[in-house]
Amino acid sequence: MSGERDGRRRSRVPPKLALSTIQELHGGLVGAAFNERAASDGLSYVRRASFPAAQLTLEQLVVLGDVELAERHPHGCAVLLRLEPDMLLQLAGGRGHGEIAIAGTGRAAVDAVAAELIATLRERGADDEIVVTFWADAPGRPLNPRRRIAAPDWEEIRGNYGAATRAQLDELMAAEQPGPGGLVLWHGKPGTGKSYALRALARAWRGWCDTHFITDADAFLGGTSYLLSALQRSDHGPRSERRWRLVILEDAGELLAVDARAVAGQGLSRLLNLTDGLLGAGLRTVVLLTTNEPVRRVHPAVVRPGRTWAEVEFSELSTAEANAWLKERGSERRVERPTTLAELFASGRRSVASRGGFGFGASRTGST
Repeated sequence: MSGERDGRRRSRVPPKLALSTIQELHGGLVGAAFNERAASDGLSYVRRASFPAAQLTLEQLVVLGDVELAERHPHGCAVLLRLEPDMLLQLAGGRGHGEIAIAGTGRAAVDAVAAELIATLRERGADDEIVVTFWADAPGRPLNPRRRIAAPDWEEIRGNYGAATRAQLDELMAAEQPGPGGLVLWHGKPGTGKSYALRALARAWRGWCDTHFITDADAFLGGTSYLLSALQRSDHGPRSERRWRLVILEDAGELLAVDARAVAGQGLSRLLNLTDGLLGAGLRTVVLLTTNEPVRRVHPAVVRPGRTWAEVEFSELSTAEANAWLKERGSERRVERPTTLAELFASGRRSVASRGGFGFGASRTGST
């Protein structure tokens, strides 16, 4: 993607020099140089984006164009490249992220190069893995490392859920775009399989939606700075390829209760504004909340028509469903009441272990 230089003078660090002195450079030089040179060269169109890219190295980046500046820093590396006389590229990688900025004179050309680079460098992972961005508030700016985690295919685990729950999840898992309303609510007793279904959903949606897990829901909804830092981050390429964002707030029952305003300040109000108010307008975000609280204790504003895309109750398996589940997995144990998935795993393991075997395939199932 490199091109011949025009007649203008430019500051440039040759590739060999950039690599030999790389460790002496301070963080931020590449970003500052990109801004200065884009302005001085009259490159009026700039595209910025980020994408999952855990394995980017300096050696991978410097071969993409003519190196003008390069640096390593404690969390990764960055390069400034000249692609064409009228196109400048900044690339950085670290903490599971790739960051890209391209400056040029034409929108179509810049967008095309951005799409090509992101498609080439984006972390793919194995078929049974998903990429999740984990957010946590921190002094100065939120931390948002990305990690790859194992995730089951929905067909592998759907037998762990009762018929009513399974039917609702079937519809969600098959979605290829957001439904009506910006909120998805999952509720049910502990041990009914909500957390593992989250992984399956993230895997089912990964073709059109990136997954973000908020580790501190109270802080996330406690003010606008942290919230907007997470939601305005660009995880896509050109506008025509913009991806959606699934934001997960797990075990957030205290934010949804009828008395949530007194307990959690303005958190509930911000949540509602995020899902269908001005705060969330244009952010291409679906918020998924899980809670162990029964839905009757949820604030009515949360579940009003038009706000909630889906409300899924994770119930215990009926007595018949539970016994069928045990029989299918080779256990001779039987139950006499509706039973949670966690209880079935516990009883099934005891039964199989007592006969000297273990056949429950725990890696494909979950219970939290």
